[in-house]
Amino acid sequence: MPSADGFIKSTAGGRFAATFVIDELMYNFSGSFASSVPAFTCNTASITYSSLKNLNSTRSFDGRVGPSKVELKLANGPVINGVLDMPLSPGSTVSGSGVWTQN
Repeated sequence: MPSADGFIKSTAGGRFAATFVIDELMYNFSGSFASSVPAFTCNTASITYSSLKNLNSTRSFDGRVGPSKVELKLANGPVINGVLDMPLSPGSTVSGSGVWTQN
């Protein structure tokens, strides 16, 4: 399956943005967590996907944030993961939704 490198940044308000460069285009996945998650940054994120067609529309996800890693599994297949820049303790399971855009 293809993969790409990028980053994820979240705010204490439960919103996040993940950005990946694929074939010289920026793919942005922005959304919010259903529950409270501390702010975090992951500058070494990657996404694995089966087709670029999966990186569109609004998508729900579930996964885990912390203590040292982040993993978001999108409902239609792609997986975003990486090592957090600063550990979060305790880790927590997460869910929510986001929307894909391209630049």
